[in-house]
Amino acid sequence: MSRKDLKELGEHLDAGQVGLVVVAVSDMGAKVERAMKQARKIEARHLTADTAAIEADAKSAQV
Repeated sequence: MSRKDLKELGEHLDAGQVGLVVVAVSDMGAKVERAMKQARKIEARHLTADTAAIEADAKSAQV
Protein backbone atom coordinates (compact mmCIF):
# COMPACT_ATOMS: atom_id res chain seq x y z
CA MET A 1 0.00 0.00 0.00
CA SER A 2 1.20 3.47 -0.70
CA ARG A 3 1.57 6.07 2.02
CA LYS A 4 -1.32 7.94 0.42
CA ASP A 5 -3.56 4.86 0.77
CA LEU A 6 -2.57 4.47 4.43
CA LYS A 7 -3.20 8.14 5.13
CA GLU A 8 -6.66 7.96 3.53
CA LEU A 9 -7.43 4.85 5.56
CA GLY A 10 -6.40 6.61 8.77
CA GLU A 11 -8.67 9.54 7.97
CA HIS A 12 -11.67 7.18 8.20
CA LEU A 13 -10.90 6.38 11.83
CA ASP A 14 -11.81 8.60 14.75
CA ALA A 15 -9.85 8.62 18.01
CA GLY A 16 -10.52 5.42 19.94
CA GLN A 17 -11.61 3.46 16.87
CA VAL A 18 -9.79 0.53 15.36
CA GLY A 19 -9.57 -0.80 11.85
CA LEU A 20 -8.61 -4.05 10.22
CA VAL A 21 -6.74 -4.20 6.94
CA VAL A 22 -7.17 -7.43 5.02
CA VAL A 23 -5.02 -8.11 1.99
CA ALA A 24 -6.24 -10.88 -0.27
CA VAL A 25 -6.21 -11.83 -3.91
CA SER A 26 -9.10 -10.41 -5.90
CA ASP A 27 -11.05 -13.66 -6.22
CA MET A 28 -11.29 -13.88 -2.40
CA GLY A 29 -13.28 -10.64 -2.08
CA ALA A 30 -16.68 -12.27 -1.56
CA LYS A 31 -15.29 -14.65 1.08
CA VAL A 32 -13.65 -11.80 2.97
CA GLU A 33 -16.86 -9.76 2.91
CA ARG A 34 -18.87 -12.72 4.22
CA ALA A 35 -16.36 -13.21 7.04
CA MET A 36 -16.71 -9.53 7.96
CA LYS A 37 -20.50 -9.39 7.88
CA GLN A 38 -20.59 -8.01 11.44
CA ALA A 39 -18.42 -5.03 10.51
CA ARG A 40 -20.01 -1.62 10.82
CA LYS A 41 -18.33 -0.40 7.67
CA ILE A 42 -16.34 -2.01 4.90
CA GLU A 43 -14.23 -0.08 2.45
CA ALA A 44 -12.57 -1.96 -0.39
CA ARG A 45 -9.65 -0.91 -2.53
CA HIS A 46 -8.18 -2.71 -5.48
CA LEU A 47 -4.42 -2.45 -5.43
CA THR A 48 -1.84 -3.70 -7.85
CA ALA A 49 1.19 -5.53 -6.57
CA ASP A 50 4.67 -6.31 -7.80
CA THR A 51 4.42 -10.09 -7.56
CA ALA A 52 8.11 -10.59 -8.27
CA ALA A 53 9.02 -8.36 -5.30
CA ILE A 54 6.52 -10.15 -3.06
CA GLU A 55 7.94 -13.55 -4.01
CA ALA A 56 11.49 -12.30 -3.40
CA ASP A 57 10.50 -10.97 0.04
CA ALA A 58 8.81 -14.26 0.90
CA LYS A 59 11.87 -16.25 -0.15
CA SER A 60 14.22 -14.05 1.84
CA ALA A 61 12.00 -14.38 4.93
CA GLN A 62 12.12 -18.19 4.88
CA VAL A 63 14.39 -19.67 7.50
